[in-house]
Amino acid sequence: MELPWPGRWLKRLWVLLQVALHVAVGKVQLTLFPRRVKQNIVAMNRKNPHFSFDNWLPTLFSTQYFWFVLKVRWQQLEDTTKEGGLAPNCPVVCLSGQRCNIWDFMQARGRSCDEKGRSERQLEDGWAFKNNVKIRNHRNLQERLQAARMLLDRSPQCPVVVDTMKNQSSHLYAALPERLYVLQEGRILYKGKPGPWNYHPEEVHAVLEKLHS
Repeated sequence: MELPWPGRWLKRLWVLLQVALHVAVGKVQLTLFPRRVKQNIVAMNRKNPHFSFDNWLPTLFSTQYFWFVLKVRWQQLEDTTKEGGLAPNCPVVCLSGQRCNIWDFMQARGRSCDEKGRSERQLEDGWAFKNNVKIRNHRNLQERLQAARMLLDRSPQCPVVVDTMKNQSSHLYAALPERLYVLQEGRILYKGKPGPWNYHPEEVHAVLEKLHS
């Protein structure tokens, strides 16, 4: 059930204060205890070894970092999806430009499908870190489709689609910055945690293998 607007804004204000405190404390720790901060980042990076401490350091706790984390946390306040619950049948767009819905892929594949909220990417005009694909914030659907086509170079074994410019899938699945789901018969069979540090494709593989065993 959706909260009345005073309740929503109070929650947003509380999250704003939390994120501001997190960034302020992080900056102080980075200045006074750089070695300890590096140890923490290196420990978390074991879950996503594609990025090193040097990739994160230049923009860690920056203004762009603050606004990005705040956006993610605010979006998570709207998250109503849960494992076993109904999967939102959001509109998406195929790379051909054809419009369809997420449930269409469950019907096409028969038993299940896995859906990634967003590809791991870096917005040049947002929070950015090194050793990643640089893409400007999408101003229209054609730019979003062009960015998604870059995934084809990696020969994905599933359909590649993009969200509409209203970002309905991103909001309803709380997919920012990235998240994995497994959907079956209109239900959420698996809901992963948000990336990048809690992004675990191996968990999806285990769920799909169990489905097909």
